[in-house]
Amino acid sequence: MSPSERYLRLTALGQRAFARGRLERALRLFSAAEAEARRLGDRELEDRAFCNRCVVLVDLDRLEGAVGELKHVLMRSRDPFTAWMAAYYTAQVYEFEENIPRALAYARRAAELAEACGERRARKGSANQLGVLALRDSKFEEAAACFRTAIALAAEDGDDPMNLAVARDNLGYCLMCTAAVAEGMALCADAAATLEALGCSQLLAEVYQDLCYGALQQGNFEEARRHGEQALALARRWKNETVERNTLMLLADAAMDEGEQGAADQYLERLAAYYPDFAGMKAFMQAFNVREVINLKA
Repeated sequence: MSPSERYLRLTALGQRAFARGRLERALRLFSAAEAEARRLGDRELEDRAFCNRCVVLVDLDRLEGAVGELKHVLMRSRDPFTAWMAAYYTAQVYEFEENIPRALAYARRAAELAEACGERRARKGSANQLGVLALRDSKFEEAAACFRTAIALAAEDGDDPMNLAVARDNLGYCLMCTAAVAEGMALCADAAATLEALGCSQLLAEVYQDLCYGALQQGNFEEARRHGEQALALARRWKNETVERNTLMLLADAAMDEGEQGAADQYLERLAAYYPDFAGMKAFMQAFNVREVINLKA
């Protein structure tokens, strides 16, 4: 077997191991492919093997140590797909570190490279990644455009309906935040129906939270309370503190708008457990329309 054949075989075996969930084996095989490319003196192949190794490191939660080399690959690679991988995973590292501005910068670069290389999986991955990061940074119009692209590509490819439902929910929330509330509600309701049919109750908590928000934007407190209570029940079941906290804020805010002080006090008492040192929380909630100043996806 020639050295180049050995590289290709190691890469193929690594991809097969990764697809089967054998992550440590995949990591060893991609590392061996990287070493083989180094012996061949082929920098492009070495960089591609390194990026393949980073795919595994993501699933092992060990990617953060690779960010320096990822940046070097991005700067020197002449292959758009390899450069895309480097930018894409660098964005992931910064997102993990909660450095959203840096993550956004690399996600935008990755999106440009995805278009340049023309790889469908790169375009789809970048559209979703950039959408999520733009949404977290309250750039709702940019996020909506990205999610529309991701959904269109995923639907054409027959992607997992669960992932499609999550993307529809994200798009729906973006639209609610840009005054297209009815369209956003329809997308979120569609996402909820899909996830309910699939039995994905862990993901439903956030979708019901978004439906609660949309109903409040439409001034429908009864519907908001129904969705909000659904979100709270699932958030407690799955220990999703972010959704529980956000939904309690929404419902307390809405109850005060409706003049239902007793209901508002109940929600605020439950919310107080998350802010034991915030003595003025009730006064704060009464002074501000919380749903106009918080981003549920941030």
